[in-house]
Amino acid sequence: MKISVIIVSYNCKEFLDYCIQSVFSALKNISGEIIVVDNCSDDETVKYLKSKNYRLKLIESKVNLGFSKANNKAARLASGEYLFFLNPDTVIPEDIFENFFDNISKNLGILSYKMIDGKGKFLAESKRNFPNSGIILKKLLGLKSDYYSGIDENDFGEVDVLCGANMFIKSSVFIQINGFNEDYFMYGEDIELSYKSKKLGFKNFYNGRLSIIHFKGESTKNDIHYLSNFYGAMKIYYGNIISSNKFMLLIINIISYCLIFLNTIFPKKTDFNFKANKNILLSNKRNSRLENRLGGVAVIDKINSSLSDCNLIMDANYMTFKDIIQTIIRLKNQRKINLWFLSKDSSYVIEAGDMNKKGNIFFL
Repeated sequence: MKISVIIVSYNCKEFLDYCIQSVFSALKNISGEIIVVDNCSDDETVKYLKSKNYRLKLIESKVNLGFSKANNKAARLASGEYLFFLNPDTVIPEDIFENFFDNISKNLGILSYKMIDGKGKFLAESKRNFPNSGIILKKLLGLKSDYYSGIDENDFGEVDVLCGANMFIKSSVFIQINGFNEDYFMYGEDIELSYKSKKLGFKNFYNGRLSIIHFKGESTKNDIHYLSNFYGAMKIYYGNIISSNKFMLLIINIISYCLIFLNTIFPKKTDFNFKANKNILLSNKRNSRLENRLGGVAVIDKINSSLSDCNLIMDANYMTFKDIIQTIIRLKNQRKINLWFLSKDSSYVIEAGDMNKKGNIFFL
């Protein structure tokens, strides 16, 4: 078997389902498997997945293992020569696996692809540099630093750190690295895995010539537990990789606690939220279930420059997932278009949000 796709999910069943639909489309001509770990979701994710009758391996965890432990558990059951760690709130194009196998080098450690959010915005965490003391402190304080790699977002090349939301790695290399460090519950584990890959002499590559959607934040709540994991990850990384200097660890601790407090008291504001009254379906036929749920829905079979002031609903039965990704990239600067995603079985539609505002789900 060539590839094992590993997805760890928590309370985002519709985004997970949409992700799985895109993965099955991409695996059409590739020998592969999908392994899903449900981290004790309370939204009936397991029941929902089983009702779909997908051909996949489903691991039902009785507790929330976190990102590292759950991925390691799935990796031990994987049969693929390569592992593809993928977040549940992602969408991949049909040609991603062919593209990956065309870009394998003998000393490949990890390879990841350019990520955009559900509105087409490039996600800078797709390519990063290794944090040092200065970078960590500046990052925590919100100051400009060299945290993100200088390689152009649309280029292909070697970088230090890749994102665990989409990460290809050979199974034998993952075993050699000893998997994700389970000190991390969530966040930071991809930085340490990237570091260990390069330390062993492998090269990590970023491919900006092909994009995936990462809706972001659909498995997390922006609460004190999230903030503690997010800011605490830097402390773990600093202690494990950079230095055991107790004074610096104390400084990082103090800054982290202050940031957790401030973000709890003063949460980040959401982006501009445009409301449109016009619904347009990008498809080759009408959808009665969508019309009954949303009211009037016009149908178009291609977009044009005059498109504006609307909710644009993209039909995965008419468009390939690659077409959907390219469409949102094309429309990323159109602030008066809300982008929606209709599932292949027409059972729901997703309205994309951002990191500070979760996407909406409308069942049809």
